[in-house]
Amino acid sequence: MKPLQRKSVLFMLLLLFFHAAHILEEVWGRFWPVGRYYSMEVFIILNLVLFAVPLVFFYYFLAGKRWAVYMCLVYGAIMILNGLGHNIATIVTGRYFGGFAGGFSGIGLIFSGIPVVYYMRANLKAIYKGKQNG
Repeated sequence: MKPLQRKSVLFMLLLLFFHAAHILEEVWGRFWPVGRYYSMEVFIILNLVLFAVPLVFFYYFLAGKRWAVYMCLVYGAIMILNGLGHNIATIVTGRYFGGFAGGFSGIGLIFSGIPVVYYMRANLKAIYKGKQNG
């Protein structure tokens, strides 16, 4: 595995870890939509499905599929926005429990999502320069 791919894998695994932690934090902190729009069970099922999707992207990234590089890049960008949104909403509203729980792991989403986006873009550049199979 090339150094670029190793870094991509490392940060993708880190982002997946913080994503799982983020789901647990939202459950623990009683994220505001739970109970208002859907039950805790529905929330957990939806989040598990939303967590499984990037796992599939990561699998196909490891298998060398070009489309998976794009999807991992998009996933990283979405997780950055997710982390920023939770932190900004918590600061603005002053509510964590029963409000915008997810800010602590949101910091991890931001700081692991940025390198995922960076390294996935570098992977795409390498693919288009012909240095790597796509």
